[in-house]
Amino acid sequence: MKPLTASLAFLLIFYAASPSAAQVTTLRVGFNGFYGAAPFYLGQDTGSFRKQGISLELIFIAGGSISTQALVGRSLDMLLTGGPPFLNAYVRGAKIKIIGGVTNILPYILVSAASITSGEQLRGKRIGISRFGSNTDFVVKQALGILGLNPQDVSVLQIGGSQARLVALRSGAIQATVLTPEEGIAAQKMGMNKLLDFIAKGVEFPHVSVVAREDSLQTQAPLVRRFMAGYLESVRYFKNSRDEAVRKIMTLSKSDDRATAEQAFDNYIRSLPDDGRPTLKGLEVVLVDFAREEPKAKALTVAQIVDLSFLP
Repeated sequence: MKPLTASLAFLLIFYAASPSAAQVTTLRVGFNGFYGAAPFYLGQDTGSFRKQGISLELIFIAGGSISTQALVGRSLDMLLTGGPPFLNAYVRGAKIKIIGGVTNILPYILVSAASITSGEQLRGKRIGISRFGSNTDFVVKQALGILGLNPQDVSVLQIGGSQARLVALRSGAIQATVLTPEEGIAAQKMGMNKLLDFIAKGVEFPHVSVVAREDSLQTQAPLVRRFMAGYLESVRYFKNSRDEAVRKIMTLSKSDDRATAEQAFDNYIRSLPDDGRPTLKGLEVVLVDFAREEPKAKALTVAQIVDLSFLP
């Protein structure tokens, strides 16, 4: 009986020491849109985070600036958000860092009302964004430049999330907005026009990054490392499980349109980094653009805002 007792004691020690057997820690993770959040939802379902002793409470908050305030105010433990809202908070004193990358390619298209078929026809018209300082605000500025227009040539209005912008576009309250590709497909089925496709251009951009407070990084470093390990396992599973990933995208988008979900998955494959690193090139572009209007950002470097030491 002694060998059996010894083996049992070893197993008890092993399981007691493993994160999955220890008390599970719930992390409140905010996100601004379901594009970017799908791997986290799938990882929650398949146990990638549970293996690390973590349970995710995923919280949708429309608008990067509002969700960043929630992170700084400790209503969230982690945040999935874009480079522009992160920088807006950082230059105003928020003690936060980018610790990983989720989607590193600009996943937007510029869509317009049926009557507008060219960039020039946008002159004097209203374009909807979520909020000033958001990803959509940045993307609209980029789109205007590509189309040969200046921000002063149009009226940019804060409308809210993508569904609110789509409703505003259909009603005529705005004449154009930026949407994710799958949302853009829905808009085109309603008769809207696609004026510009950033996905086709493959523009590097910190569309969704993992952001954490500096105090959490200092006091909960092991937990943050386990979270990032769970995230990377989720990414690998997501990429290698097309059918499950597509079904999850359909569930999150509340749509039975499989073709659109498959296109979203293909976009994910291009933009999800295998190593969990954010796009440093994209961050540099955003930082340079941001510094044109924000003097506090002129002395900033990418190295100051990024901490990749928590990646496995």
